[in-house]
Amino acid sequence: MSNQQEQYNIDFLVQQLRTSQDNAVLKQTAKHLGFLGANNPDVIAALIHVARTTIDEPIRWTVIQSLSEIGTDNNDVIQALIEQLNTASIPTRRIAAQNLAKIAVGNQYAITSLISLAQITEEEHTRQYVAYSLGIIAKGNRDAVNALIDLIYKSSDEYTHYLCVDAFTKLDNWNKEIIDALIHIDKTAEFYICSKLLQTLKVRGININGYTSRSSFRPLLEQIKEENNQTE
Repeated sequence: MSNQQEQYNIDFLVQQLRTSQDNAVLKQTAKHLGFLGANNPDVIAALIHVARTTIDEPIRWTVIQSLSEIGTDNNDVIQALIEQLNTASIPTRRIAAQNLAKIAVGNQYAITSLISLAQITEEEHTRQYVAYSLGIIAKGNRDAVNALIDLIYKSSDEYTHYLCVDAFTKLDNWNKEIIDALIHIDKTAEFYICSKLLQTLKVRGININGYTSRSSFRPLLEQIKEENNQTE
């Protein structure tokens, strides 16, 4: 396809997105633009307008996903997804949180908004999407780490704990609060989370001889905390 033909197709789809009243057409058009409209301001503006104005949730989900494909580091796109975190339905909040992980690495506004959502939501799947995205876009951010620690104490869900542990795996250093949170998890951890803890400790170069995915890791974690205290 020539550049001229591709631009013609984009212009046609943008016009269709702006004028069609058919939800099926709108959804399919938004999906196509997610493949064709990278860094195109007209495409981004049209998709953002639909995200803000449609009353059809599946269309909004498709628009959010398309924006995340074409709007990496685009402040307008990031802001549009943040708006969905704050105003949309629970399923839409989840999708917005998940897709921020694709486009907002290191973006402080996105990080702050996800932290705020983590603090107020009681819905477990939303917590999981927030933990997943914070683990990707907020590596080393102290406020994000504290939010993940808070989620560990608020939640009894093993997959939420898993995602928080996965985020901690990527950190260069563990402070006392992180280790205490891991000890808290270890009290009730089952095979799935114990396997993740075992993998995480191994990745960090910690001697795990004698430990298995059915072990309690509390003695080892207490030892790490004590060693950290001695080096401070």
